[in-house]
Amino acid sequence: MVRMSLQKFLVKGATLEVDKPLIKALEMFAYGRHPYRILVTNGEGRVVGIITGRRALEILMGARGTGMAEKRGLRGTLEENVGIFMDECHEIFLEDIGVEALLKFMVENTIGYAVIVDQSRRLKGVFHEVAVLERLRGKRFGADVRSFMSKEVVFARTGTSIEEAAQTMVRKRVRRLPVLDSDGRLGGIVTIGDILRLILSEVETKDGLERDLKEISRAPVERVSSTKTVSTRPEEDLGAAAERMLDNEVSGMPVVDGQKRVLGIVSRIDILKAVASVIGIESLKAEING
Repeated sequence: MVRMSLQKFLVKGATLEVDKPLIKALEMFAYGRHPYRILVTNGEGRVVGIITGRRALEILMGARGTGMAEKRGLRGTLEENVGIFMDECHEIFLEDIGVEALLKFMVENTIGYAVIVDQSRRLKGVFHEVAVLERLRGKRFGADVRSFMSKEVVFARTGTSIEEAAQTMVRKRVRRLPVLDSDGRLGGIVTIGDILRLILSEVETKDGLERDLKEISRAPVERVSSTKTVSTRPEEDLGAAAERMLDNEVSGMPVVDGQKRVLGIVSRIDILKAVASVIGIESLKAEING
């Protein structure tokens, strides 16, 4: 049985049965609250794997495995069972684990979630960074974003093709790319979800499934990037930055100066790790349980 102290943090998590077609995963990534990862289950509700937005993009761009999209075409690839493409889910814990142990795991491994199951691997819920950060609302930690942001920013230039942006995200293992204009200023941001939504919108047209993926992704990245970017300043407190991401339902954001030049990028898990380093895991547990 799930501990009472853990139960209040668990969210349902997105799931898809192992025999469903890959296109169903794309629909989940693209619509609704568009989760980044989907747990794959069997008919009895047991977790048998996981598929992420990046994995789906790798498959469609032919960047991993057999390049099925090139061999079978877009139609054949999207009609294959998701179980063919899923990865093993390593972030699984039994339901009797404590909150402190989960926090340590997430912070030490820079992972924003943990899957909680019973002895039969039936899903009980997901312990997620969002649930933790929600409980830190209103808190300020006397530490700014500048000290914890990643300064090695992977970005795209305006005019970059969608295909090139997708390949960059796959190769660099990032979820999002700031899009910089000719002066190096932030002009937008593109995410894996944006590209998957474009692919899905194309295949839903009358002749979309017959189109080549190269044709679909030849357009400039501005076609799918958002110009209404959520960003933060380097001097912003960790707590305020976390609230900005929660309020806008984004998992990461660029750090910019007064001229909108990108200085770094910060994610939710970066914030969680930073708070833990500032106040300690035990204090973090006390804060979210308070």
